[in-house]
Amino acid sequence: MHLWSFVFGPWSLTIILLLALGLRLLLWSQPLHEPANDEVEYITVARDLLAGRGWSFYDTYHWLRAPLYPLFLAGSLWLAGGDLHLAALPNLALSVANVYLSYRLAAALLRRTDTHTGMPLLAALLTAVLWTNVTFASLYMAETLFAFLFKAGLLAALYAAGEGRRTVDQAGWAREPKGRWPLVLLAGVLFGLATLTRSITLFFLPVIGLWLLLAHAYPTPLAVFRLRSLVSDLWPVVRRRWLLPALFLAAAALTVAPWTARNWLAYGEPIAVETGLSYNMWLFNEPRESKDEIHRALERIENPAERADYATARGVERLREDPAILLRKLWPNWVFLTRVKPIQDRFLLESYYAVVELPLFVAALVLDDLLYVVIALAAIAGLVRATSRAGPGSPVWLVLAWVGYAVFTMLLTHGEARYRHFLFPVLIPFAAWQLVRWRSRNSSADTPRGLRKSAVVLALWAVFLWTVLTAYPWDWAGWNTARGWHTLAGDARWAVGDREGALASYGQAIQEHDVPDAWLRLGHARRAAGDLAGAAEAYRRAWRREPLYYPASTWYGDALRELGDEERARRAFGGSFADEGRVLGYAWRELSPVPVRRVDVGGGLDFGYVDGVYPAEEIDGASARWTDGRARIRLAASPGPAVLELRLAAPRLDGSTVTAEVCAAGTCHTLPLEHSWRAYRLPVAAPASGGLEIEVRSATFAAPDGRVLGVLVDWARVSAER
Repeated sequence: MHLWSFVFGPWSLTIILLLALGLRLLLWSQPLHEPANDEVEYITVARDLLAGRGWSFYDTYHWLRAPLYPLFLAGSLWLAGGDLHLAALPNLALSVANVYLSYRLAAALLRRTDTHTGMPLLAALLTAVLWTNVTFASLYMAETLFAFLFKAGLLAALYAAGEGRRTVDQAGWAREPKGRWPLVLLAGVLFGLATLTRSITLFFLPVIGLWLLLAHAYPTPLAVFRLRSLVSDLWPVVRRRWLLPALFLAAAALTVAPWTARNWLAYGEPIAVETGLSYNMWLFNEPRESKDEIHRALERIENPAERADYATARGVERLREDPAILLRKLWPNWVFLTRVKPIQDRFLLESYYAVVELPLFVAALVLDDLLYVVIALAAIAGLVRATSRAGPGSPVWLVLAWVGYAVFTMLLTHGEARYRHFLFPVLIPFAAWQLVRWRSRNSSADTPRGLRKSAVVLALWAVFLWTVLTAYPWDWAGWNTARGWHTLAGDARWAVGDREGALASYGQAIQEHDVPDAWLRLGHARRAAGDLAGAAEAYRRAWRREPLYYPASTWYGDALRELGDEERARRAFGGSFADEGRVLGYAWRELSPVPVRRVDVGGGLDFGYVDGVYPAEEIDGASARWTDGRARIRLAASPGPAVLELRLAAPRLDGSTVTAEVCAAGTCHTLPLEHSWRAYRLPVAAPASGGLEIEVRSATFAAPDGRVLGVLVDWARVSAER
């Protein structure tokens, strides 16, 4: 049995889908990553929608965004009960569905050309393991939803045109497939929804309609040379089948129309989808103003339609001054689109000042950077060669039109590496087809036509490779690989008991790449070896290396607290412009603080002892924290009967009474709380080991600042039963 037959067996698609799911869950299972780029905007708008504030975010933002992904994320948050981490799961499910759609799309696009049953499976496999797709499954970005709608819409359009199920009559004309009207309507709706996700498809909709017309109006390859019947037969076919593209365009337009009408009613102008193009017209055409100045000017205009008109006018004004700007921006935007760039959300890190461990880093180099280049090279060759026998209505022309349209749009406006998401849905099927051809050595390069196509392919390859290789961040890859190798060696030496060797390896990692995480690893090793002062110094250096990296300040504060330097520990736990909520969550999960019998909640030294609480506040003379409805507190306790004391309060504006449930060691007590502070004493039975973990559960209410608040906690302590 050949390896190819073994890999692409009867269960291959199921295995590929499970692989895709496993990879995505592996990345998602990490701690919640720090939102970056457009994620911050999407999350804010989604929460506004859930809170009933509508689209108020765009009253002062730079542009009006397409609405569908914020609505999708709001729905995901609602299903997840407001848990942002869990809200990524619907997006993850769409990412896995995209793998299946790649399989179906490859089969439909290349039905007449492909002779290898493994080609659609290879397309699915490439979609499953391409690290860009794996990462974006857990990001709060619109690309995964757009890819799903785009692929599904394209697949419906292909089936409506008869791809995959077309037959030919005696004259050589394509017979109309049955059930095409529902499919073409579905394609229109799906492309309309894709447009409401990312508006790049808006001006491509007529091109799809034209292709649908050509796919039925022209003869199949069997009748291409029947020139005498071409003129007489063509017009009746066009006349009978013009409704197919008309229905597609009508369905797409009616899908977009409600949002356009809403904008007209809200802003006085019919904004079709979004105003990002107007923003780009000003910002990315060599403006005389800085980015901050442009943002301030736009934010002063409350109406998004007027804001878009102003931005467009400024952009057009600049282009009239210097039309050559359009030419000068083509090459830089090409580089921005095709280059490999280590952006913030590449590895889903809890803090984007963190570094990634070597195994994941190497996986990304292979399955993201290298695989991207392989897909691009193979797709270029596949698309060029697929045109050799393509008739006027062949899907390859629609794909080429989309690639050309999308790339040209990005070159004229603004190019970014993540915009490759618009291209991967159609590049991957042709890449898979070409890779199968190369493996089977099915090539026509020895013919004159084949030689000409090879020359075109080589020329395109040269431009692409020169761009990618010259723009690649080689230093970044080298530093991270060297640091990761020494760190991995240090971990291995520590595991076998070679502590001196491990410390030396961690020191080499710092020399190769002086980043906070390298110092943290050295600090952890010194601490485990009993050198707490040396660990504190390593943590201090990590924080000094990057003041905004709150894990470094948190570990430094923990070491200072254990050394007894409480005042400096408080300052360290405060970090540098750190989000105290994220610090609390990180400290609870990562720190193992010295067990204590009393915790002053909100006193500045409770990090690692409390979770499920908000930043400290001064309330009625006490430094305390609100819970989020389910707070946890760690306390030390000797095994056996004990007394748990907590100081709690539950103020409510409506004067309602709040009941809290306090659970510890498997026993729960129900407490009717008062509006003002009161200390409560509860009997508990401390376990034989592990200390005592207390959970305070209560009903919540929505605060004016958007927080969901439970009860107030001032302190907690445990003592032996008397």
